[in-house]
Amino acid sequence: MKPPKKFTPPKFTPYDGKSDPLTHISYYWQMMSLWNRNEALMCKVFPSSLGESGLRWFDHLPAESIYNWKQLSEEFLARFVSNTKIPIKPDTLFGLQKEQEETLRNYARRYWKEYNDLEENVCNEQMAVMSFKHGLRPKSNLRQSLTKRPATALKDLHARIEQYACLEDDQIPIEVALAEQSNRGNKRRADRGKPRGITVNEVGKSKSHEAVVIVFKEPIYLIMEKIKREPFFTCPPKMLGDPAWRNQKLRCIYHQDRGHMT
Repeated sequence: MKPPKKFTPPKFTPYDGKSDPLTHISYYWQMMSLWNRNEALMCKVFPSSLGESGLRWFDHLPAESIYNWKQLSEEFLARFVSNTKIPIKPDTLFGLQKEQEETLRNYARRYWKEYNDLEENVCNEQMAVMSFKHGLRPKSNLRQSLTKRPATALKDLHARIEQYACLEDDQIPIEVALAEQSNRGNKRRADRGKPRGITVNEVGKSKSHEAVVIVFKEPIYLIMEKIKREPFFTCPPKMLGDPAWRNQKLRCIYHQDRGHMT
């Protein structure tokens, strides 16, 4: 058969011979969605979606052995069946645990990766919320929050995770970040012979909150401009609530807003 006059072959991502063949069939079907009723065309174009190992398999098919798209797709699935991805069961989510030193963001990333691999409709939102909470450490602030005020949907859970992840980011010891900054500053000074960088006068910890208190020789908002592209930097959010209730004597130069110092 000859391709239709208006047909333009899509640009496929070639099948690598290692990924799930069923996923590739679904991908190919979607790419050919305008033409998937034309079985002859589906068969003729299919080799264009294959990589090296797939083409070797296709080239070894006996002549005149394929009569329709269904047969071709079944032959393809049978050849690469060992790569078929085993569906993840909901029980897998309850087996996930947040490690002792693991960040909340990293745990959430691992969790959503497993959740997205589940088959559709095998895990409702309530079960997802319960399994995520189950994997948190017993003394986790987020776990206590979800216990006192359970999330009602995944959207709520996502928002709660982001809220507590931001709080966790703020509690990362700043001296670690400053040490990295200082090392880079020392290297630059050695190379250029010009004293630059941030000088820390005093580092102390509050016993009640275990917070890190830093006193700098230059304004905070200037330092933030210098380190805003560093990997450890997290942009501080603006204050929430009615501005009328804030302390108007305090002004943040970084946010250009009143109610708190930078």
